[in-house]
Amino acid sequence: MTRYIFMGILAALFWMGCSKSNDDDSNPINVQLGNGTWVVSYFWDKDKEETSDFNGYSFEFQDNGLLLAYLPDGTTKTGQWTVNNSSNKLILTIAGTYALDEMSDDWLIMQKTNTEIKLQDDNTSHLEALHLRRL
Repeated sequence: MTRYIFMGILAALFWMGCSKSNDDDSNPINVQLGNGTWVVSYFWDKDKEETSDFNGYSFEFQDNGLLLAYLPDGTTKTGQWTVNNSSNKLILTIAGTYALDEMSDDWLIMQKTNTEIKLQDDNTSHLEALHLRRL
């Protein structure tokens, strides 16, 4: 009986020691966003595509969490961005125009490369998608 208890404890310790953490920061998204200028290549809001609302906009994600939006009229709006690696979310906070207000959200990171980020609204009852492309 003692032998089975010992084997059970040993198996539990082995299982706990081999678990893999989900907090792998070896490829953080902020490194990919922090270099260069980005544009919206696709935006879907609820029931229709609204990519054209972002014509003339470009964005810079600075390493300190500052988000700069360059508007078609030559003005600049500032906001913030953060990444929550444990929930795989990009959180954008920026306002000043209808398009920027729509962009402010907690976005699930669906796909990321060095040149493109595909995001989806974390609210499954409100279908939104935002794709950013590096210039």
